[in-house]
Amino acid sequence: MSLRPGNNTKKGQAHQNTYAFKHNKSSKLTKVISKVPLDNLCKRCLDQLEWRIDYRKYKPLTAPSRCNMCQEKTIYKAYRTICDKCSITNKLCAKCALSVDSYQK
Repeated sequence: MSLRPGNNTKKGQAHQNTYAFKHNKSSKLTKVISKVPLDNLCKRCLDQLEWRIDYRKYKPLTAPSRCNMCQEKTIYKAYRTICDKCSITNKLCAKCALSVDSYQK
């Protein structure tokens, strides 16, 4: 897009996912991803992670990461910022850290 006045048109999205990715059933990564527990999440974060799994964008965590609340290396699930213990005791979503009345799934 140029800076000239009147040239304000934008193109549409280049790649749109119209169909779900077909997983290779004999792949080790597919078996790991299918067994991933999606717990202690709010509805929005659960939908995001389900989309990642459906379209093969989910990357499992390789090494434990640090919790933002207790500062210990206790996060063993990918895309989480708070460990399970802190999210349950404080009733927070493990991904976005917003307060949750009831967890999804």
